[in-house]
Amino acid sequence: MKILSVISLSFLLLLASCQGAGTREAISRQLEMYPESRVQDIYKSFCQDNLGPGHLIPNIDAARTYLTEELRRYREDLDSARYRKPQLHLVPVGDRGNYVRVDLSVVLDSLVSADALLDAFVRSANEGPTVSPEEWKAKWATVAAVIRKSFPDIPDADRDLAAIDSLLACGHLILHHSPNYNEAYHPHYRIVSKDIFDFSPLRQDPGHRPNPVTE
Repeated sequence: MKILSVISLSFLLLLASCQGAGTREAISRQLEMYPESRVQDIYKSFCQDNLGPGHLIPNIDAARTYLTEELRRYREDLDSARYRKPQLHLVPVGDRGNYVRVDLSVVLDSLVSADALLDAFVRSANEGPTVSPEEWKAKWATVAAVIRKSFPDIPDADRDLAAIDSLLACGHLILHHSPNYNEAYHPHYRIVSKDIFDFSPLRQDPGHRPNPVTE
């Protein structure tokens, strides 16, 4: 099924910056867009750029059930005014922009059907470009070195870098968002490959920052 596209000028600029940016620029972009990010969230962005959704999805029915439930919770949280939808529906990850985070609000707003987004997500997980675990570990080592040198003021950076090193040594490559990120931004998205998802214009505010919770 062809996916109804949801790309804005701001997204085009973001994607271009990803494709031409170095590691330092990509980290700076992450911290500017999501100032409550921790090292764990920077790791996740670069990891998604290199490994995609992070796992194969053999059971599409289970993935559909999980998506349906998350959409229900997202709608309930929005209806209760705990927080607002982000105006940026699409955010490239990492420094290459191989993959894009698609906010689930595109389904709630009927811009994309749940089945179309699910199809893009599953295809991205099963067919999208990835690097080997060893290549990813080497890539992260370069990212971590930049964080240590240029971003030492990220809260708990040394502690989190050490924790990630320990997890990687044990073969754990996929991490969740940090509690700080979850509390500030309440992420609800799916990762899709920019080569699989079909985009077209949608107006958004390029100066918008994600909204923290509003009680």
